[in-house]
Amino acid sequence: MNKQHRWNKIVEICKEKEHVSVEELVETLDVSPATIRRDLMNMEELKIISRYHGGARISSKQVEEPHMILKSETNIGQKKQIALKAASLIRDHQMIYLDAGSTTFEIIQYIHAKNITVVTPGIRHILELARKEISTIVLGGPLRPETEAIAGRNTVEQINNMYFDLAFIGTNGIHEKVGFTTSNETEAATKAAALHRSKIPCILTDSSKFFILNPVKFANLDEAVIVTDSIPEEFLSLHVNYILGNGQTNCASLFQ
Repeated sequence: MNKQHRWNKIVEICKEKEHVSVEELVETLDVSPATIRRDLMNMEELKIISRYHGGARISSKQVEEPHMILKSETNIGQKKQIALKAASLIRDHQMIYLDAGSTTFEIIQYIHAKNITVVTPGIRHILELARKEISTIVLGGPLRPETEAIAGRNTVEQINNMYFDLAFIGTNGIHEKVGFTTSNETEAATKAAALHRSKIPCILTDSSKFFILNPVKFANLDEAVIVTDSIPEEFLSLHVNYILGNGQTNCASLFQ
């Protein structure tokens, strides 16, 4: 079991039990006490958990917004399928907005279009884009360590002076009555700005986000194309625009 899987399991156990001892984690995860103590120390530094003598409990920050390290290993198969499909939508010479987030990060490895420019607030994304020698514009503003995203008033102002052929935007939830939501007002403003400055805005999400409602709305369902692995019947009846990882779509004309 690698570190990210262990950390996700530790978070799951802490959420179930409110607090858990080192001994319980050693037995459950079948690793040494030294490994668990090192994990807990590193997780506390990232504000994922809080330690107490002999154990750990979930951090209040983790309830609000899971850390990027944890999200990157959640539903990874679906995320890669979605990312592969999203990357296939990019054409040569386009201006692309690539949101921070674990699903949008996966797109980078599948990009084959030439002479594109990518604009991103994602800290993790920058080095991967550089590694692929993709022309990149990094947005400025305050950094949110939990999501590894740059987001703030300056970020929004920069976006409002740009125009994108395609935007790939992450979401924390898709609610059938409310729309696309996230947990933080600052990131919501950044997502909304990118969406409204794009010819074709796409919301990238695995199917676990459907019927989830977060505190801050950033767009209506009819304002973007949903790129996902599968879509519930309830959303099909709402006539949303969507593209599935298997190629099924109801909005092909948008990309012609």
